[in-house]
Amino acid sequence: MLGSALGAALRAKGVEPVVLDLPEFDLCRESDLADAVRISCVVINCAAYTNVDGAESEPELALAVNAHAVGVLGRLAAAQRVKVLHVSTDFVFDGMGEGPYSETDEPRPLSVYGAGKLAGERFLAASGCEHLMVRLQWTYGAGGANFITKCVTRGRESRELRVVSDQVGSPTWTRDAAAALIDLLGTGQAGLFHYAARGYAGRSEVAAFALGRLGVDCRVIPCPTDEFPTPARRPLNSRFNCDKVDEVLGRPRPTWQDSLSEFLDSMREGAD
Repeated sequence: MLGSALGAALRAKGVEPVVLDLPEFDLCRESDLADAVRISCVVINCAAYTNVDGAESEPELALAVNAHAVGVLGRLAAAQRVKVLHVSTDFVFDGMGEGPYSETDEPRPLSVYGAGKLAGERFLAASGCEHLMVRLQWTYGAGGANFITKCVTRGRESRELRVVSDQVGSPTWTRDAAAALIDLLGTGQAGLFHYAARGYAGRSEVAAFALGRLGVDCRVIPCPTDEFPTPARRPLNSRFNCDKVDEVLGRPRPTWQDSLSEFLDSMREGAD
């Protein structure tokens, strides 16, 4: 999803990116990474093993993609003096904190997925390459399965939908995230940033908002996370403090309600 949104945003600015993906390109194959670095002035890494529950049973593969490959990319980029923009996640935190997480808060991942993404951040930072890391959360967009599209699909098939209410964060449109990433690159910034839509909500509130916007006749029933046991633990508090990115970009981030409304309207128009 994010890669597609980034490609579209770059083309809109007159930049034609070289897009590399499976099966032709394998992030875990060093020769593929070396070829990518060789032809680039900036490498944007959106690739990841994103099956949070699957990572619990495939830790070697998840760590190879989310951690070790990122370190290799950083080492190769350092040798060629190529900048790397790397995308990370709110899953590096345990969600036990009471307030929004800032970039200086200590990560404590709960899952293999979160641990792998954190290791990838640290490997990249240690590689010596010029880098920009941006943690995103609760992303949705066209061209991929996500929480929003799953809720809409299930809501259209059922009169009731049980959704966790105690996981709180900011649903973030990949279109908005892509624009922020490109603008951050344009500022010449380096280091770690948090980016998410403005405002916070529980997942059940987001689901009810989405179904209501589309006029789907389905009642959302809030419930606690422990009613849905999963192989991987999820952080309950995924709220980000985005003051740092706000100061650098100098513009207000869109609210999650405004962006989600626009996305859902585009879904409805596409269906029509």
